[in-house]
Amino acid sequence: MSKQADRAFKLFEQGKYGESITISNRVLQFAKTTNDSILMGRCYASLGNSHYYVSKDSLSFYYLFKAQAIFEKKKDTFNLVLAYNDLGVNYKDFDSIPQANVYFSKAINLARSGGYEDDLIYPLSNIADNKIYVEKKFEEGIEYSLEILKIINRIEAYKDRKLVPLLYLQLSYAYYKIDDFKNHQLYFDKCVATSKKNSHIEVLASLYKDQALLFKEDTRFEKAFELMQQYSIYNDSLYKIKEYEKAKQIEADNFIRENKEKVRLLEAEQEFKDATITKFRTYNTLLALFVIGLLISIYLIFKKNKQLKYAKKKAEELSKAKSNFYSEISHELRTPLYGVIELSKLLLKENVNSSHEEYLESLNFSASHLLSLINNVLELNKIESGKIKLEVLDFTLKTLINNIVDSLEFALRNSQNKIHIEFDDAIPIALKGDSLKLSQVFINLISNAIKFTHNGNIYVKAKLSEDLGKYVKIYFEVKDDGLGISKEKQEQIFEKFYQEQTQVEKSYKGSGLGLSIVKRILKVMQSSIVIESNVNEGASFSFEIIFAKKEKIKLKNETCENVLKAIVQKRILIVDDNKINQLVTKKILTEFNVITEVVDSGTQAISILKEATFDCILMDLHMPDIDGYETTSLIREFNTKTPIIALTASSSEEVEQKIYKYAMNGHIMKPFLTEDFIKTIHKTITS
Repeated sequence: MSKQADRAFKLFEQGKYGESITISNRVLQFAKTTNDSILMGRCYASLGNSHYYVSKDSLSFYYLFKAQAIFEKKKDTFNLVLAYNDLGVNYKDFDSIPQANVYFSKAINLARSGGYEDDLIYPLSNIADNKIYVEKKFEEGIEYSLEILKIINRIEAYKDRKLVPLLYLQLSYAYYKIDDFKNHQLYFDKCVATSKKNSHIEVLASLYKDQALLFKEDTRFEKAFELMQQYSIYNDSLYKIKEYEKAKQIEADNFIRENKEKVRLLEAEQEFKDATITKFRTYNTLLALFVIGLLISIYLIFKKNKQLKYAKKKAEELSKAKSNFYSEISHELRTPLYGVIELSKLLLKENVNSSHEEYLESLNFSASHLLSLINNVLELNKIESGKIKLEVLDFTLKTLINNIVDSLEFALRNSQNKIHIEFDDAIPIALKGDSLKLSQVFINLISNAIKFTHNGNIYVKAKLSEDLGKYVKIYFEVKDDGLGISKEKQEQIFEKFYQEQTQVEKSYKGSGLGLSIVKRILKVMQSSIVIESNVNEGASFSFEIIFAKKEKIKLKNETCENVLKAIVQKRILIVDDNKINQLVTKKILTEFNVITEVVDSGTQAISILKEATFDCILMDLHMPDIDGYETTSLIREFNTKTPIIALTASSSEEVEQKIYKYAMNGHIMKPFLTEDFIKTIHKTITS
């Protein structure tokens, strides 16, 4: 049961609070039966921390105090330090700073007396945060922060963690507040260097934002603006540019207001002095003031126009940086996912025992779910930038729906839901349309139904609505008997990042993008989503789409059989610097009796192609030596016949354009469906 307690703690760290609570309660009952006090204390600690994050504040305090009492009685110094620190965090979030500091101090003193140097880090960090940001006792906060850094320098495991740059940020802020600008700049530079080295982008964003606000307070607006630019790049938002413009406008308004006040005082003084002079001189004075005001207005308008031009230029640069960021982050996320998804698929084909099979199914589902989330984010970016296009393909609707339901089998089983498919046989077997976007709509709608339904039923319906000759209008519906949605929230759920709260223990919150993507994709497909729902009565999402009829479509089994025969014993060169990707790609091709050879770099690929011949080359685009584009360009200088297929995890129109610019014959997006992968290779080789 001790391992189960460890598992509950790991689930808590991963944010799976419901699962952590379930396991902790089960272990707690066992601990009470066996009278294992330490195990009971660990369970109470896990329950207290998990309930803290699901907003059950009284329960959180209740369980943490019970854990504290047990550890104090058993004199378990290690766990007692953690309990004191957790109670301090609870009090801190209730704005009971003095009480929070009492518990942080208890944790610190106990850890020091017991020689638990590792456990000093977090209570020291928490009390330092209180001293600097809440109590404004900067010198005390600095002492605590420096002590943490000394400890971290002796513990190798902490050196690359996010805590280090956060401490640098904290110190930079505190030193600035006590006018020690030398140390302020020292820790500012350390924070930047450490964050960039370990890709702590959110820390960089916080750093630049905090520093910008500090400079703004000191009216150093130029420097503040530079830092806000850096913040905007890392935060991927034009909103902060507008905030800066607002700050500049406030500065300009203050300037005008101050001058108006000065002018008013001067006018009052002038009126007093001019009481005895002629009207002619009064008119001249007023005319002079009018001219001065006009000149000031012209100057301010000129300055404002200059600022607007500069802001426009920066906005265009940020838009380009945003596009590059999406392409790069797509590659960085899809590349490891390719290995996880394909390796788990390969392992599932092996003879594994039932428990391992369940783990592998869970791993494959989690990776596929993450890929779906990435696709949603990238699809949203395409929609917002106006780059989304419909891709018309031949497909069979019934097969598409069945494949989607099969792919969500694990989620259905885990939520104890049953799915029912109602398919109208009057719908033509073969259709023409954007089946990929239709799949994305169904995946998001069915996933949403699973999320808000537990131990219930989900209905997927496809019905012929109208026969239009060469076209058909089809009615689709995804319905569940889950929690339902209140009338007042039915518009909000289609907004980006909106998350409907749920009390279903097995459900998850998600990204808040699914229904927003559905609405936008259907708009591109000249359709719209209709929702019917009441609280605790389930929800129904429906829409209609027009597809072209396809007279005949080749049977899938026949097509696959011809493809597989055509690629047997073909020689394919795999060019990829990633060892896991090499293993996965080679394993997939070997299963289809394809002869493969693997090289790690573009240089090796060029050398081997001068000596040997291959039927096809699979070229990774991101390699450290020379990338896939340059490698292809060098190969084409002496070999123009061997087809080259780009293997890429990036998602960008620019990437697609470059693929054909460098004389590649096609591309495959990672992760891919094995069937599509083999078909692309076959099509490229045979053409």
